[in-house]
Amino acid sequence: MTNCKLILLIIGLAANIPVYAAHERQLDHFLSLSLEELMELEVTISTDTKKPLSQAPAAVTVITEEDIKATGATNLVDILESVPGIHVRANQFAFRPLVQFRGTSAIQTLLMINGVSMRDLMWGFGIFWKGIPSSIIDRVEIIRGPGSALFGADASAGVVNVITKTAGKIDSTEVGVRSGSFNSNSGWLQYGDSWNGFDIGLTIDLSGTDGHDPLVESDGQTQQDLALNTEVSHAPANAQYGWDNQDIRFSVANRGWRLHLDYMRHSKVEVGLTGAGVLDPLTRAEDSRFNLDLLYNNPDLSDVWGIDAELRYQDLDYSSGDGFQERPPGAFGGDYPQGVINRMRSAERRMAFEVSALYSGFNAHSLRLGVGYTWQDLYYVKQLINSGIGPDGNLLAPGSPLVDVSDTPFAFAPEKTRTIRYLFLQDVWSMMDDWQLTAGIRYDDYSDFGDTLNPRLALVWQTSDRITTKLLYGRAFRPPSFQELFAETSFSKPNPDLDPERSETVELILTFIPSSDLTIGINLYRLDQSDIIRAVTLPGQSDRQFQNTGEHAIRGIELETKWQATESLRFSANYTVRDSDDSEFRAVDQPKQDAYVRTDWQFNSDWNWNIEANWIGGRTRSDNDSREALDDYIITDTTVRYSGVNGWEFGFSVRNLFDEDAREHTASSVAEDLPLAERNVYAEILYKFSGGS
Repeated sequence: MTNCKLILLIIGLAANIPVYAAHERQLDHFLSLSLEELMELEVTISTDTKKPLSQAPAAVTVITEEDIKATGATNLVDILESVPGIHVRANQFAFRPLVQFRGTSAIQTLLMINGVSMRDLMWGFGIFWKGIPSSIIDRVEIIRGPGSALFGADASAGVVNVITKTAGKIDSTEVGVRSGSFNSNSGWLQYGDSWNGFDIGLTIDLSGTDGHDPLVESDGQTQQDLALNTEVSHAPANAQYGWDNQDIRFSVANRGWRLHLDYMRHSKVEVGLTGAGVLDPLTRAEDSRFNLDLLYNNPDLSDVWGIDAELRYQDLDYSSGDGFQERPPGAFGGDYPQGVINRMRSAERRMAFEVSALYSGFNAHSLRLGVGYTWQDLYYVKQLINSGIGPDGNLLAPGSPLVDVSDTPFAFAPEKTRTIRYLFLQDVWSMMDDWQLTAGIRYDDYSDFGDTLNPRLALVWQTSDRITTKLLYGRAFRPPSFQELFAETSFSKPNPDLDPERSETVELILTFIPSSDLTIGINLYRLDQSDIIRAVTLPGQSDRQFQNTGEHAIRGIELETKWQATESLRFSANYTVRDSDDSEFRAVDQPKQDAYVRTDWQFNSDWNWNIEANWIGGRTRSDNDSREALDDYIITDTTVRYSGVNGWEFGFSVRNLFDEDAREHTASSVAEDLPLAERNVYAEILYKFSGGS
C-alpha cells in the first residue's frame, strides 16, 4: 500500500535528524504518578480554566500519553472503553467507532481536538471517521455529563477533548513503526525544537490496514432473495473494512500566540456493509479535513484580567468514490443489472471566532465572559443515483443509468449555510474554604432553527480530608442536522420547523480516599431527554418525516477505583449500570451493564506488563426485533513494553487474547450481528532522540 512507502520515508527523515540519544532512560508510564498526583492533575475541560482533577466541577477523567502507551492503545477509541459510562460501538457501516455516553446515542457526544469540534453538518463525527492515532495525543480530557453551558451544541451526554502534541509540548524527537495482524502497518514521527524564540512542533502518523474483514453469514439482501426467490446476495462473505490514514500536524508558538495547521485524510475506505446491512465490495471512499487555528492567551493582561482569543478555519471533503453499492447486481429480481448505486460527494467549510475574558477582581470570585461567532457552509453537494427519486421528482425506472440529482430538492443534502452567535458567562465562587460553587450559562442563536439557553450549576464540597462531594446540574442540546432539516430522501422527508433535542442531567459524585494508596469514586445520575428527533409516519400519510417526538429517562451508577498495591503494581477497575426506561428511545445497542479491570506491573525499571479486560453485558432487542438477546462478552488485551536499550523502546501486544467470539449489535438485516476482531497481535519499535546538534 502507498502508506508503507511513506512510513519508510519517515524512518529515513528521522535518521538524518542531528540529535543524540539519551544515555539513560527508564520506561515512562502512568505509574510514574502517585494516586495523589493523579488527583491533582490540572484539567481545563470543566471550567475553561486550570483546575485540579479532584476539584473539577464535573465527572472528569484524564487519560495521559503515558497511560495510553502502557496499554498499547494505537488509537483513541482503544482506550475510551476504559472510562466508566462510555461504550464505543462499532457501526456496521465502515466499522465506524461510535462513542456513546450513559445510554445515549453517539449524536449526543461532543468530540473535540484541541477544543475544535469534529462534528460536521451532515455526518456527525464524519461518515468515514476512524478515531485518532495515539502517537499524536498528549492527553485526553473527558466529561461524563452535559457540556453545552461551556461548549454549545452536541454536548448533551458527554465531551471528549483530545489535546495533541504541539509546539512547546514536544521535548524530543521520536520515530516509530508498528506492524501486526490484518496487514496493519503504521509509522510516526514527532519533532520539537526552538528557533529564534519560536517553539516548533511537528507530528506525522501514516497507517494502513486491510481490516479484520469479519464473515457475514447473511445480510439485508439475503432477506430480499428469500422473498423474491433470487440468489444475488454476496453473503456468506467477508465484510471488507480496510483503510489508509494520514495525519500531519504542524504548530508554532511564541509567548501567548499559537498557530496550528492540521491535515487528516482517509483513503481506500472500504465500508463493508451499507446502512441497510447489505455487503458492499465496491466502495473505495475517501475524506480529508484541514484545520487552521490561530490562538492567543494572556492570563496576565492586568492584575485582575486575563484574555483568550481564537480564530479557526476548517475545510472538510467526503467522497464515496465510484459509489456505494446499496444493492448487488441483479437485485429486485434482476431489474438492476449493475446493482443499486449511490455516488455521493460533499464539502463544507467553517469559520469561527471566540474571545473571552477572565476577571478575578472580586473577592472569592472568578468570572469568565465570552462571545463567539461561527459560520458553517455546506458549499458542495454532488449525488448520482440509479434508484429512488430522480431530478424531476418522479421515481426512476428500474435499471436506469446513473442520473445527477445535485442541485435539486432530492439530493441527500442542500447547499446551505448556518451561522451561530453565542455568549457565555461563568462564575467560580469560593464560598468558604471547603465549598466552591460554579455557575454558568450559555446562549446560542442559530440562523436556521432559533435560539437556546443552557445553564449549569456545580457545588463542590471538600467534606473531609478524605471525602469530596459534588452535586451537579446541567442542561444541554443537540441541533437538528441539515439532513433532518432540509434533505428529502426515499426514506424520509425533512422538517424545517424542528426544535433541538434537549437534555437535563442531575448528578451526585462522591470521591473517597481512605489511604494514599486507594481511591474510590461513586457517581449517581439521572439524564432526561426531550424533543427527541425521529423519522416517523404521521397519521394519514405514507411518508416518514422527521419530528420532535418524545421523552426518555436514563438513571445510572458509575463506580471506579484505583489501588496502588506496591510501588510497582497498580490495579484499576470500574463498573457501570445504565437503567433506561422502557420507551421506544432506549438504546438497545448498548449494554445495561459493563465493567473494566486493568493491572499494570513494572517488574523492573525497563519492563512494564499491562493486562486489561472489558466485560460488555448482554444487549436486548427492540420491540419489533424477534432475535434473542445478544450475548455478553469479555475482551482481554495484554501489552509488554521494554526500554532497556539507550533511546529504544519495544512493545508487543495481543488483543482479544482468548479469541472471544464477540459481536456488536446491528439491525435485524444482519441476522447474526457484527463480529468483532478475533485474536490479533502487533509489535512496535520506537526510538527517542534527545539533546541537540
